[in-house]
Amino acid sequence: LPITMAASAAFAPSFSDDALPSEWDDFGAASGLAGAGLTDSALELLGWVLVPALLMLAAWLAIPYLDWRSASSKPLEAHVARTSFQSAPGELVPPAWKAPELTLSVIVPAYNEEYRLPQMLDETFSYLEGRAAASPGRFSYEVIVVDDGSSDATYAAALGSLQRQTAASGGRTTADATGLRQPSGGELRVLRLTANRGKGFAVKVGMMVARGQFLLMADADGATSIRDLERLERALGAQQAGSASQIAFGSRHHLKEEAMAQRAWHRNSLMNAFHIFVWFLVGGSVSDTQCGFKLFRAEVGKQIFASLHIYRWAFDIEVVVLSRLFGWHIAEVPVTWVEMPGSKLNLITGSLTMLRDIVLVKVLYATAIWRPTF
Repeated sequence: LPITMAASAAFAPSFSDDALPSEWDDFGAASGLAGAGLTDSALELLGWVLVPALLMLAAWLAIPYLDWRSASSKPLEAHVARTSFQSAPGELVPPAWKAPELTLSVIVPAYNEEYRLPQMLDETFSYLEGRAAASPGRFSYEVIVVDDGSSDATYAAALGSLQRQTAASGGRTTADATGLRQPSGGELRVLRLTANRGKGFAVKVGMMVARGQFLLMADADGATSIRDLERLERALGAQQAGSASQIAFGSRHHLKEEAMAQRAWHRNSLMNAFHIFVWFLVGGSVSDTQCGFKLFRAEVGKQIFASLHIYRWAFDIEVVVLSRLFGWHIAEVPVTWVEMPGSKLNLITGSLTMLRDIVLVKVLYATAIWRPTF
């Protein structure tokens, strides 16, 4: 806004009360504005309105680019305000050469999720502890909750799940370096970011911090059952060699007709328009890009998210674009899904910002302003 006001003020001398510049006279004559009855005062008012509006539009379009420049100017650790675990300076992100320490990392981005997160974590720990008990020494895990600068008690709610897990396990837990009691088969790690930077950035932090052989992104609302992880694992050939897919996207496409029957017509119209727009700009190889349940092989997930530029709702689209640039294949897997109340996405403003971000992804990669990190 200050830039817009300054730019508008710079134009002010051109719009005096006595006369308009000759260029405006020519424009008025050529366009027929003068013949339409527009006075010099009307043209002056038009200039005062049009210039700030164009500048504000340009500033709005540049937000994702400026956000990326701001975030990338500092190391990842500088964006982390607090962690539930200990790590030496410079060691929060494991080096690329280091082999995975665990079987699975579950990354949960969370923003103002103090009420929905606990149930999701309880279900996740119950399932993962069961797998760890069934395969002692062969399955280990961690759950990484990234609090994206929440204004509520999301961080405390995440830690509270440890107490419930301890009670449920009958005391069969281990203590970590900070003294927290952890599940016997895995570990909960909670990070709080210094400010809200968007779901994409929160997932990026979790992916880069993760120590698992496979990296699962799962939404905090628990809309997709954690048990569907097994479907994604089969798609990646987690227990088979030579799989052609390195990424598995959970998909709700098979639920499309049922969902459309339950949603209001305007929501369906916006959703259809969004899918057509995505297909036109980035192709239609993936039917459901926005389902928050995705599994990556560790080296693939880290490479993609190290190159991520879009940090808000459209980051999934950039993941598709980056996977194509890297030559990674995406398997789309049907998953169970339940619409959960309490979504943070505003349908109108969210759709506009997502469309803007998709266009920027297309333009900035096509012009090589953004490039993947090989």
